[in-house]
Amino acid sequence: MEMILNDSDMVVGAIFGNGTIQDYVNKENTYGLIRYENTTANWFLYNDLDSPTDIRRLYEKVIEKEHFIKNDFGEEIVLFNKEGKISYEDLVKKIDEYLDDEIMSSSF
Repeated sequence: MEMILNDSDMVVGAIFGNGTIQDYVNKENTYGLIRYENTTANWFLYNDLDSPTDIRRLYEKVIEKEHFIKNDFGEEIVLFNKEGKISYEDLVKKIDEYLDDEIMSSSF
């Protein structure tokens, strides 16, 4: 995965074989976008203990509609507004890879 940096050299997304991931695509900076082949979905991280109020509100809205949540020991990857044929599971694998790469690149 090739990380996308902003003007301050902060990771804001990534490019990979057949797609892209962006951290934030809305003006409130609450959710991102993944594009993988012909599929798109919005995504964000949620933690019941640490998420700010705007993320909590978004979470409550999203769980009322079609969504997918992968819970990693309290930290949840939440996907919603999926369009396309790639499964939620495959999308969340790409997001996991991105988050792992982002952690590794920021530790140097």
